[in-house]
Amino acid sequence: MPWTRDRMLLIASAAIFLFFGGWLLAVPTALEGIGIKLSTAEAVIDVRATYGGFELGLAAFLAVAQARPPWHRAALLLSALCIGGLGFGRLCGIVLAGESTPLMWCFLATEAVSAAVLVWAYRSSTAD
Repeated sequence: MPWTRDRMLLIASAAIFLFFGGWLLAVPTALEGIGIKLSTAEAVIDVRATYGGFELGLAAFLAVAQARPPWHRAALLLSALCIGGLGFGRLCGIVLAGESTPLMWCFLATEAVSAAVLVWAYRSSTAD
């Protein structure tokens, strides 16, 4: 199978979601490094489910989709919307909090650029 732009973007997206999903499933308290305190068992379980399991499921879909060219456009859009949703939620959080940290601005910039690249790839994709 050829190494197309769409396939490489899907593999990169899958790898990022796999990394963060696996890490936060295994070590949910890693979020405490950015100030998110997990003070109850429910919080730890929810981080494992949301940041771990959900991201692993998304990574699995993207990994399957990269091997099926007819799925490329839909998978690019899914990845763009998920990453764009993260950025939108982060921006809303910054605006509502009225403050932020350099780390949150860095995450927001990364999410915005990533979503824009994925939307561009989706729009210019020739996959059916």
